[in-house]
Amino acid sequence: MKQEEIIQRIGNYYNGLVKQFGHDPKSCDYGHSNSQKIKFNVLSLPLSEKTKSILDIGCGFADYYDFLKERFEDINYHGVDISEMMIAEAKKIHPNLSIELKNVFETPLPNQYDIVTANGIFYLLGNDSKKIMYDFIEKMYNMSKQAVVFNSLSSWAPNQEVNEFYADPLETMLFCKTITPWVTLRHDYHPRDFTIYMYKSRNI
Repeated sequence: MKQEEIIQRIGNYYNGLVKQFGHDPKSCDYGHSNSQKIKFNVLSLPLSEKTKSILDIGCGFADYYDFLKERFEDINYHGVDISEMMIAEAKKIHPNLSIELKNVFETPLPNQYDIVTANGIFYLLGNDSKKIMYDFIEKMYNMSKQAVVFNSLSSWAPNQEVNEFYADPLETMLFCKTITPWVTLRHDYHPRDFTIYMYKSRNI
C-alpha cells in the first residue's frame, strides 16, 4: 500500500471515531482520559521559557493546546491533522487557533518550529511501519529548531493488540542517535508506551 493510501486510511479511521464519539478522548483512540493527560505532561517536558513556537502533528481536537496554555505563556501553536472531521471539530472549539488539515510529511510547512511533537501517529501505519516511522522522524527533526518529541506504542508492552504497530524502544532510540547525539528515552509513565526527546543541542 502506498504511503498516501495509508494516510487516507488512517484519516478515515479517525473520521469514524469522531462520528461515533464526538469531542471525546475516545475519538483519539484513548481508552481513558487520564492516559491523554499523562502523555500530554510527558510531551510537554522539553518546553521552557525559550519555547516560542510548537508544531503539533496529529493534533486531533487541539486538546494539547488547552493543556499547554494553562502552563506556558505566548506559545505560537500550530496544529495539523489528516482527519477532516477532527479538524472541523477542532476549528469549532478553537476558532482563532492555527489549525489545518494537512499531511506535513508529504507537503512540508514553510516554517520551522522550536518544538515539533507527534502524539500517537505511528501505530496504524501497517506493514512498513518502522520504515515509515523512521522517515517521519527525520522529517520532524528537519522541521524543528530546538527539539522533537514523539511517542509510540512499545514492543515491551505486556498486552498487545492485533494490527497495531509496537516499536522497539531501544532500536528507535538508536536510530534517533544517528540523527542527533542528544536523545532521551522515557518508558516510565505507561507500560505500553514510550516517548523520545531529540534535541538539536546539549540539553542542560
